Amino acid sequence: MKPLFKKVVIVGVGLIGGSLGLAIKRRRLAGQVVGVARRQATVREATRRRVIDRATLDLAEGVRGADLVILCGPVSVIVSQLKAISKRLSPHAIVIDVGSSKRLIETTAKRHLNRGVFVGCHPMAGDEKKGVCFAKADLFEGAVCFVTRRHPKVERFWKRIGCHTVLISAKKHDQWAAWASHLPHVLSFALFGSVGRGDPPGRPYGVNPSLRDLARISKSDPKLWADILLSNAAEVSNAITRFEDNLRDLKTALRSRRASRLATLIARANRISHRVA
Repeated sequence: MKPLFKKVVIVGVGLIGGSLGLAIKRRRLAGQVVGVARRQATVREATRRRVIDRATLDLAEGVRGADLVILCGPVSVIVSQLKAISKRLSPHAIVIDVGSSKRLIETTAKRHLNRGVFVGCHPMAGDEKKGVCFAKADLFEGAVCFVTRRHPKVERFWKRIGCHTVLISAKKHDQWAAWASHLPHVLSFALFGSVGRGDPPGRPYGVNPSLRDLARISKSDPKLWADILLSNAAEVSNAITRFEDNLRDLKTALRSRRASRLATLIARANRISHRVA
C-alpha cells in the first residue's frame, strides 16, 4: 500500500510520540519519519529503538519539507511550537497535535499558522509511564481519537494506526475532558494528598482494590498534569464545583444519618455510571 505521507515529523518523542513513530513505521504510512527532541539522550534512545529514521534537536530544521507534523508535547509547549513553526512549514503541510485540551491550541493555530492546515486531535491512549523507552506500536489499537475538523487524510491516518475517529468541537471536547479525564485525576490527587497523612508504617492501603485503581491515576506525571489542568482551567473548575455540590449532599446526609437520602444519592450515581461505563 502506498504511504500516506512522504515525510512525517514527530515533535516530542516521548511515550505518545514514540508510539506514533513505531505505529507509522510498522504500517508503512510514511517514506521517512523524523523526530524532533529536546535532549540528545532522547535522540539516542529513539534511534536505538528504531522509533524514527532520523532525529534532530532543531525544530525549524525538523519541520522543513514535512507533509505531516505531529506536535506531541504538553499543551503549553504545543502552543509555543505553533507560533515558532508557522514560517517554516511547506504550503501543503498538515499539522496535528495530540494535546489533552483543545481550545487554547486551536485558538493559537488559527492566529499564528499562516501555512498548511491544522487539525486538532486527541487520541485517548496513554499510560502513567513516560518516555520513549515505554513506546509501543499498538498503543492506539482500538482507541478513540477526537478530531476538531473533518479532514479525510488525517482521519485515514488515525484509522490506519488503529483508532476510531470522532468529530467534536474544541469547546465540547474540553467540557467532556474536564469531567471524564481531568476531574478524576484531580480527585485522585486530592485523595492521596490527604489519605497518607498520619498513616501507620508500611503499606496498609495497598490491599484495597479501590485505592489501587485510584493510585494508578495519582502516579501520573506532576508537571504534565499541572500543564493539562491549567490549559483547561475554567472547565475543570466548573467540574470541581459540580463535584463539590454532590459531595456536600453526601456529607449532609451522613451527618443527619439519613439512610434513605444516602441511598437515593448512591442510586443516582449508579444510574449515571451504567450509562458511561
